[in-house]
Amino acid sequence: MSTQEIIELAYAEFSHKFDAAADFEIRKSSDDGGKLLEFFVADDENATFLREELPPFYNGLRTIVLYRVEKASDGD
Repeated sequence: MSTQEIIELAYAEFSHKFDAAADFEIRKSSDDGGKLLEFFVADDENATFLREELPPFYNGLRTIVLYRVEKASDGD
């Protein structure tokens, strides 16, 4: 199975499980440990949920979950 097919399978399996489907992104990446899938979500609540649902390896690729942090406004 190609990496793109694995990404499409992960979208199909996980995007409907939480509220941020529009802000859900999966990318292939690599680091010193090898190939991995990066799952990006909108906030820490969705990241926590996805970390509980997602196995450490998905179709042979390590997984990590990242979330976007809102920048503080200039008035803070």
